[in-house]
Amino acid sequence: MNRIAVATFCALIAVVGGVFALARLRSESGGAVASTLMIIEGSTKHLVTKEMADASKAMVERTAPHFEAVAVDGRTYNLGELRRRGPVVLTFAKFGCPCSEAAQPFFNRLHAAYPEAGFFGVIDVEAEKATRWAERFRIDYPLLLDPALQIVRAYEIENSAYVVVVDADGRILNHWPGYSSGMLQELGATLARLSDTAERPIDVVDAPDQEYSGCPFDL
Repeated sequence: MNRIAVATFCALIAVVGGVFALARLRSESGGAVASTLMIIEGSTKHLVTKEMADASKAMVERTAPHFEAVAVDGRTYNLGELRRRGPVVLTFAKFGCPCSEAAQPFFNRLHAAYPEAGFFGVIDVEAEKATRWAERFRIDYPLLLDPALQIVRAYEIENSAYVVVVDADGRILNHWPGYSSGMLQELGATLARLSDTAERPIDVVDAPDQEYSGCPFDL
């Protein structure tokens, strides 16, 4: 068997294996994607760089840019009202990005553990696609529509899987350029402190040890 034939055969096996794995995930989760981390390999991995980390640190303590946006639920939300209820957590997603898909289950767990905090997703598409995303990943917090990337630009978000925490005074308390097991635990501890509650356990066993970002936004 020549090299071309071998390469073609290996590629076919990889595709079939991927389809089988996805079908198994769907069957085990009743049609929705299981909340287990999908390990992202190859060129789709986006390690957080020093430049990204430094840019995020520079955002901390700044006044959080005001926004007003419509969510998947049809309601309009604005930051001024949201922060009066408590800390606001913004999670940024890019539709179709496997890195966003891998990160979302962890954000869901944190939201379930700290309902006192106001979680809001920001996604780069219109309502139809955003609704599909919310249903697929069982997101039960508001998902803000940002197809023109206005919120993304205002908060200087480069990639998906960024997370921003805004405190009750309207300051950016945290600005993470990605996620990892340590970052998720730090976020949990931050929310416990801001909510004046005990820190609650979060399952991060499948989260990466190194901090990973998501797919770049089309800025």
